[in-house]
Amino acid sequence: MGLLLTNKEKDINIGYIGFGIIRKSIANAYNKKIGNLYEMIYNPLFKNYTSEEEKYLDENLPKYLDKFLYHSDCDGYFGVRDVKGIYKELIKLKPTFINENLQNKYNDLLELFSLGKRIDIY
Repeated sequence: MGLLLTNKEKDINIGYIGFGIIRKSIANAYNKKIGNLYEMIYNPLFKNYTSEEEKYLDENLPKYLDKFLYHSDCDGYFGVRDVKGIYKELIKLKPTFINENLQNKYNDLLELFSLGKRIDIY
């Protein structure tokens, strides 16, 4: 069980936990405070961000990185404009991963976004 990110040229299968770890690593690579805030949503007791935390995210998280991090991981799509914007943000970052498999999945994800085509999520 997991999710499928696909366009007409490439498919990537990632487990939900692995995709969450990748997104947490990306948030942390962008900014440690944003990484800590993003990690909060994985806490089962998470309710909502405070107004100060919301303001910090609004002022400091780039539009396309926000779309990538907070997009549903069970259904939907990234349009072409979003794919290109997300790719421009991702290539600036150097996230670190706990194992080689996640690094390889991240590299596959970068390749998928580099194609600049709509990505469907299942």
